[in-house]
Amino acid sequence: EEGAAVAMRPSRLLPLAAALASPPTCTPLVPRGGAIVDRRTVRVDRRDSDAGRRRRVLPASPSPFGGPAELLDGPTGRRSAPSPELGGGDGLVALRRAAEIAALVGLDVAVPALSSVPARDEISTGAGRWEEFWSATTRGGPPGGRVTNAARLSSAVERLGPTFVKFAQALGSRPDVVPPSLSAAFARLQDDMEPFDSDAARDIVLEELMGYGGGADGSTLPLGDVEALLSNLTEEPVAAASVGQVYRSSLPGRGDVAVKVQRPGIRDVVARDAELLLGVARFLEGLPALPGQREEGQTRLISTELVSTTGEFVSRIFEEMDYTNEANNCQLFAELYSEHAGNSTDVSVVVPRIYPEYCTENVLVMEWIDGKKLTDVGSDDEDEAVAENLELIRQSIDSTLSQLLVTGVMHADPHAGNLLKIRRDDGSVALGYLDFGILSTIPERVRDGLTCAVALQVFERDADAVASLFGELMLIPQEVLDDDDE
Repeated sequence: EEGAAVAMRPSRLLPLAAALASPPTCTPLVPRGGAIVDRRTVRVDRRDSDAGRRRRVLPASPSPFGGPAELLDGPTGRRSAPSPELGGGDGLVALRRAAEIAALVGLDVAVPALSSVPARDEISTGAGRWEEFWSATTRGGPPGGRVTNAARLSSAVERLGPTFVKFAQALGSRPDVVPPSLSAAFARLQDDMEPFDSDAARDIVLEELMGYGGGADGSTLPLGDVEALLSNLTEEPVAAASVGQVYRSSLPGRGDVAVKVQRPGIRDVVARDAELLLGVARFLEGLPALPGQREEGQTRLISTELVSTTGEFVSRIFEEMDYTNEANNCQLFAELYSEHAGNSTDVSVVVPRIYPEYCTENVLVMEWIDGKKLTDVGSDDEDEAVAENLELIRQSIDSTLSQLLVTGVMHADPHAGNLLKIRRDDGSVALGYLDFGILSTIPERVRDGLTCAVALQVFERDADAVASLFGELMLIPQEVLDDDDE
């Protein structure tokens, strides 16, 4: 499967936590069996049981990467996660995808948005001018209605697919980086995207689970349980994100469950995006250095390893699209931190139970948890609400620091849409985690280094020693350390 001895101020570590969650400084978690992901290759190894379905490997030509792609020979013939060498090099695929993106962004976003640009003497000064631009409206909403430029861009990103949605989701949590109206529009992409047809979702669940040998002994799932899961499925999804959407249902003897169904055809879209992005990265890496750079010994215009970084990013998306990987990630996180069965004595959060016998690459079934997403938690001034929210903040900090410094197993996508405020039976509140598509591992050497860095900064106030330590941990490039101005 793909998968301290010193006093510390948590506020100083939170920026480091964000930095460590990025691909260049984290290594993908490799759990216990299933799919393996590294910087160059995406490979999927299915469950041993093949009841009701069999595997076949196609020749290289159908893969947009130029490598073999594994297809599932079953009722739908849907492609499973590809097993390519990233960046096999199909220029036509990349060119077609670039044309699609240019047409969508140009016609649906740029042209209407430019018509909303005010005259020069009407443009406000300062940071407010960008907020003014993104909140401006143009025709194109509901019949006779208008839509903001921010909403236009958000809608375009949604149609481009998960590769681009990932960037927008990150910005949706950062109103300090982008204008508030744009951040709010992107935040919708975290769990409120346009869903795909529910009948198609039911077909996927039926075809994935009917005759599926998900039991530990390879036995097929009981027909009555699959029928109950389908018959109790809500008419519409309760949440829809870039990779899949979630329904509520129930299973005999297990109560309410959440059923996560992957969007059909999504792997092909990501494969085309990967070919495009890797092609751009290869082109930029190949640009020669400018004369001034060559005098300093630099041979390339851009010294960053763009191809390997892009490959890492794409690999993470493919990793997230394998729901068997997510199921195992969730179980591992629960073993560490769940209030029901976690090993941690310091941190206790709510993690949904996984029903692995019902989990395939495209369908994930887990315990249903009632709670309120942190995106929906208001800023109530009542003393009780304030106290509850402060308790959630404390639990969040404790959990993040434990993941970062103690276990090294870190939830890699903890935006507010994946965190829940849960009320226990005794009236207290608890923090809940959702969406375990990607976990990151923090090596012990890095964890020890961070603890030392905090001690050096807090007690010795030795910034040079901290910078040197971060250089040894490869968190700061050597050229920055060698630059006196930097």
